[in-house]
Amino acid sequence: MTEHKIKILAVDDNIVNTKVLTQYLIKQNYEVITAESGEEAIEMFKSDSPDIILMDIMMPGMNGLEATAKIKALSGDNWVPVIFMSALASEEDKIKGLDVGGDDYITKPIEFNILGAKLKAVQRISDIQHKLSETTLELQKYKKAEDREQEMAYELMESLFEKGHNLAGQEFHIWHIPATLFSGDLIVANKYDKNRLYLLHADSTGHGLTAALPLLPVSQTFYQMSSKGFAIGQIAREMNKQLKFIMPINRFVAVTLLLLDFDNNIVEIWNGGNPTVFVQNEDKKVVRKVDSKHLALGILPDESFDQKTEFIKCEGNNSIVLYSDGLIEAENSEGVPFDENMLLEVLGTENDAAKLRNNIVEAVTEHLGGEKAHDDMSLIVVNTQD
Repeated sequence: MTEHKIKILAVDDNIVNTKVLTQYLIKQNYEVITAESGEEAIEMFKSDSPDIILMDIMMPGMNGLEATAKIKALSGDNWVPVIFMSALASEEDKIKGLDVGGDDYITKPIEFNILGAKLKAVQRISDIQHKLSETTLELQKYKKAEDREQEMAYELMESLFEKGHNLAGQEFHIWHIPATLFSGDLIVANKYDKNRLYLLHADSTGHGLTAALPLLPVSQTFYQMSSKGFAIGQIAREMNKQLKFIMPINRFVAVTLLLLDFDNNIVEIWNGGNPTVFVQNEDKKVVRKVDSKHLALGILPDESFDQKTEFIKCEGNNSIVLYSDGLIEAENSEGVPFDENMLLEVLGTENDAAKLRNNIVEAVTEHLGGEKAHDDMSLIVVNTQD
């Protein structure tokens, strides 16, 4: 039911007709305002905002059809029903009235029982329209609040993760394309001293904010422990403890941890759930593949966790290539993924980390051919000599 009293604008140049109509409407508990011309009707619409308009057609000066067209233009998205009242009873006349924006048509002399039924019908529709407008406003309010929250969350994530990119371009080279606003892929780095670089590459299950949130404790633990020189196996264990405690079932974070000792040209690796890490020598040949020998973090209890790492003694300046599964699963328009074999073909094209990174990005981009990847894509290429 309508909570406010419905205001009706009655427009007719015949004063007697207007008085009779007004008396009827007041008895039906409507608020009534009147106008005697099309021009006056427009001014009354502007100043008094009626809920329903009863419009005569044949009036001197601006007729009812012209006035209705202007009123409908003024009302915009706000629906104000107009019911024509006219002695013109032909089908052509009724079509003209509806074409200019009229919502109903009643012929003179007016049968008030029919008019009453039509008013109740448009009133019900108007009530529904008002409720929809209110609902839309509420949804817009919630959407704005959600957008503000997402913006704050995005800024928080960016401020935490940007530390990991401040060494990119100097110590290593990266590529990171999120599938949504929030990425489930994470690349962070920390230098313990001038000769030792810690690097973390994480890929959280899912997409968007739900995938990004578990990366917060992962990044904090990484920074805190790497700043104190902890072994990467210990860092992985501590991350696993935290994620096992907070993560719901079927949620986990694949992680690769690297510790590069530039003085001795040694790389230590712990790979839990991420794709194979490739080590390429100066002759552009893949000399080592480090597959995942551990489960992703957040699955095993601490007593079952294996923190054992692998060591690689590099001869000369080697390139180490890490990437998320989103990269090798990126499909083109024909559904063909950019698989590991395609990646290996690109690895043979260059041994400089920056150039190799660019070659891989170019190959993936060309393969996608304008298609958007369905998962976050991230890539890291590191030279083993500082």
